[in-house]
Amino acid sequence: MSNFFPRGFGTVQQSVIDKGPVTFGQLSLWRSIAELPAVACNLPQVWSLPPGTTAESVERALETLERRHESLRTRYQETAEHGLVQLVWAAAPASLGVVEAEAERVAEELAATPFDLAADRPWRARLVTSSGEPSRLVVCFHHIAVDAWAINQLQQEFQDLLAGRPVSADPPNCRELAAEQWSEARQSRRRSARKHWQQVFEAAPDMERDPAPEAVTSRWARCGSEAAATAAHRTAERLKVSVPSVLLSAFCVALSRQTGRRRLLVAVYTNNRSDPRWENLVAAQNQIIPLLVTVDPDEEFDTFVGRVHWETLRSYKHGSHNVDDVLEIGRKFGYTGTVNGSFDGSVSGFFRYFFNYLGEYQKDQAPTRQDMETGTAGRNIGAPLYLQVQDGEALTCTLRENSSTTGFDGVTELLLDLQDVIVSAADEKSA
Repeated sequence: MSNFFPRGFGTVQQSVIDKGPVTFGQLSLWRSIAELPAVACNLPQVWSLPPGTTAESVERALETLERRHESLRTRYQETAEHGLVQLVWAAAPASLGVVEAEAERVAEELAATPFDLAADRPWRARLVTSSGEPSRLVVCFHHIAVDAWAINQLQQEFQDLLAGRPVSADPPNCRELAAEQWSEARQSRRRSARKHWQQVFEAAPDMERDPAPEAVTSRWARCGSEAAATAAHRTAERLKVSVPSVLLSAFCVALSRQTGRRRLLVAVYTNNRSDPRWENLVAAQNQIIPLLVTVDPDEEFDTFVGRVHWETLRSYKHGSHNVDDVLEIGRKFGYTGTVNGSFDGSVSGFFRYFFNYLGEYQKDQAPTRQDMETGTAGRNIGAPLYLQVQDGEALTCTLRENSSTTGFDGVTELLLDLQDVIVSAADEKSA
């Protein structure tokens, strides 16, 4: 399939129309990926096309998306004077390649090719045909341009454009958000975020480190459960809390059972879209917030969920932060380097446990299997223990471990324990 990638693939000759500071989300992502393999942040998507779609209509839709959303035509440059800056380029023709092949194979090929963030547009696409007719669009984004929310938004806009339906007015851009985040008016919020992280570090246990980071290997386990989905939603409704709060609480309980640790520092992702002004901003707005919890095995699960819910909300208030501030604060409390060698120089490096609730993101691209799956391949961001949860008719939990331990027992047992906590808590209240 090497003919998919012509010379200069991904590099588009355009002109820079503006440049300026990056957003907190862009900077956070940039710091996190510095030590990761270049393809770790490639996010391939397969979008179905309605009958009668033409290559020209797909190209027009993609070009409209790039004009509307500056992050799809932004490059990045590190300078001695200003640090990381974003360079917004003019829109360019989509120049869509067409291929008769399996869409999944094309997605793998696109995802396996690194982006040059200083020179390439941060997306690439191929039109897949079946018997000569366009059937699916394969598009791969770099994570610095989009997050899960943004991908869902782009897919909906793409379908609307193909169907001739109107899309929203011009959305905001990263330059506007960056100007606000770094403004004098936001100084108090930046100070509050610094204070919050300092309080977390003061109370947190010593930074956990892998005993043999040079021997880190990767493995994952995945399973789906309709019973866990029903139970999680029932518990959330009964307690008047969010479903992610129930799942995060169950994750902490299962971690405590498996590790014997009572105090846990967990990295939780926030999409930073509570402000309606930035809800439709296509960009990587998500950042890590810290959750420090004490697990008491004698505490009723409902009480624990309430405590985790409100503590997480308190941390969400500081979800938009300058990661370089956090790195500076962390050093004062012995939080330096990285747990397992993957995130040196990044806030992500401080955490062993990660929780990411994806909602129903990509539910049409990730068929649920009820049995336990395990493996070593696939997209890997290097986190020591990373739980992703996709919601829907079934709750699909994927747990990836990057550590010097071996075998799959640890990840499979933790997933089964997680499901047990969720289902048992709901069953006890319905009995």
